[in-house]
Amino acid sequence: MYSNLYKAGWVMMDSDARVIDSNELVESKLKEAAAIQLAKEEALQGGEEGFNPGLDSEVVDALLAKDGGESVMKSVSLKEEKAELEQEIEEANEKLEELKAQADQMIKEAEEQIEKMRVDALSEAKEQGYQSGYEEGMAQVQALKDEYIQEKENLEKEYESILEELEPQFIENLAGIYEHIFKVDLSGYDQIVTNLLIDTMQKMNYAKSFIVHVSKKDYPKVSAQKGRIQEETGTLADNLEIITDVTLSDAQCMIETEGGIYDCSLGTELEELKRKLRLLSYRKM
Repeated sequence: MYSNLYKAGWVMMDSDARVIDSNELVESKLKEAAAIQLAKEEALQGGEEGFNPGLDSEVVDALLAKDGGESVMKSVSLKEEKAELEQEIEEANEKLEELKAQADQMIKEAEEQIEKMRVDALSEAKEQGYQSGYEEGMAQVQALKDEYIQEKENLEKEYESILEELEPQFIENLAGIYEHIFKVDLSGYDQIVTNLLIDTMQKMNYAKSFIVHVSKKDYPKVSAQKGRIQEETGTLADNLEIITDVTLSDAQCMIETEGGIYDCSLGTELEELKRKLRLLSYRKM
């Protein structure tokens, strides 16, 4: 590699020496991964908006499990959608890890090449005894080393940036899927209001008496489940009253106690779930 070494007192580096350009290859692979992810994001978009805060993710899982096989999911399976999204997140992370490994390997090879050039330059300079030629050769080697160090830092920053951009997008898509599934498939879930009431009342240990407000449409179903509500919440019959509230829509319910009024409507619970999912991504940024 140092064949252009002159005995006149200088060590000359071959201007045609090949420099490994790993940035172009890594950039191409990163763009390819971003394009694949963009296509997946567009396919997952389509959730509707609009509800108020309430329930955590464990509550929703418990609600869905209470009625067993009576619920018919007409459009989308929550389990399948969630599994699909988790698979896509795993694939995206694997792709990013693969790109990072390739970048590290190219940088390692470049550093090995630089070290070989340094050793060769030192050896030739010593053999010829030309200190000035050695110093010039070392300066060129150092310049190459600095260039690859900078390139490595840029790749690491780009990798971290991609992770920060992808995670909130995955969370947003997951929130949209939850909203879509609940709106489309739980509209005919007969026990959903009763389950919401029971779950909320079980958390209100301090309350002694309850006045439950439900919509006119939901009243017959909830009234028929009064015995179940009493049994699962440990409430006496005299302390539980279920009334019709014309101001409430389907799947909306309010619980009035001596300590205040609590909204445990389906829309409120869904909005709270979406908020908590988004909060997960913000905490990691």
